[in-house]
Amino acid sequence: MGDSGETNPLPSSTSDATTVDGTTTNVGGTTMGMPADSTGGTTMGSSEDDATSIQPPKIDQGEIPDAPPVDDQCTMVDFLFVIDNSGSMSTYQANLIANFPTFINGIQTTLDGVDSYQVGVITTDEYFTNTPNCRNLSSLVVQSSGGVCGPYADGDNFMTEDDDLAMTFNCAANVGTSGSGLELPMQAMVEAVQEVDGGPGQCNEGFLRDDSLLVIVIITDEYDGPGDPEGLSSPGDPMTWYDDVVAARAGIPENIVVLSLINYMGGPCPPFSGYDDGVHIATFTELFGDNGFLGGICEPDYGPIFNQAIGVIDSACDNFMPPPG
Repeated sequence: MGDSGETNPLPSSTSDATTVDGTTTNVGGTTMGMPADSTGGTTMGSSEDDATSIQPPKIDQGEIPDAPPVDDQCTMVDFLFVIDNSGSMSTYQANLIANFPTFINGIQTTLDGVDSYQVGVITTDEYFTNTPNCRNLSSLVVQSSGGVCGPYADGDNFMTEDDDLAMTFNCAANVGTSGSGLELPMQAMVEAVQEVDGGPGQCNEGFLRDDSLLVIVIITDEYDGPGDPEGLSSPGDPMTWYDDVVAARAGIPENIVVLSLINYMGGPCPPFSGYDDGVHIATFTELFGDNGFLGGICEPDYGPIFNQAIGVIDSACDNFMPPPG
């Protein structure tokens, strides 16, 4: 939008009998077999060679499954944040930045099998505050209104676990509010996932990995999509956006999580309050089923939303499907 401001007890037995010279001891309904001779007694000879050795019962524990191969596990997560930088976004950017440290700490604590994170931020227009080689629609933010943010710890235009993520994200996500009021969040998102600016020597080189879980976080108060009242919107519609994103990720939607902080029907933004209805972004998000999560951009505190989203991301990591090849 533009400038608008969760012990079952053992079963009981009716008779707890113990037969000393028999073949069976019954204690509390639990039956244990012991070696016995043909007369029903245990025979002990005078010769040591004739002695019957009593062995403990053998317990069949079944087959212990092998651990899944490392290549089949979710060990890497890439985060793409699509942040609206139009004039009405100051409060929402501040809310996002304030809650990110708790969110990323919760992610790193919960996803204990993951050892590699990559985090990138893009805006909803050609971000001219960025460095000269990173001014395409889907370019990663290296320099923002918060100052020079990157290159980051590993020398790339995206953050990793080697960065102080709370500090570096604070810089990158502080994209300001001087961007175009004709925001294109979905086009920016699609182009980023398609790596339009990700070739050798380009701004986004190395950012998205084929064998990672991709988490897309969209925060915008823009309508975007067919019928945008402002007259300019991202090309396509929810289904084409979904198809493009899934195709770019080896056709495996299970390896994609989408969290959208938007205005949507039944959400917390008051009706007719001037917030554009993000109906198409909501539809796109819902196409991912259990991997899609909606949060209201008007919520005064994004903390509870991010706390719930951690569970969604954790489940997606558990269900990760390695891409072919």
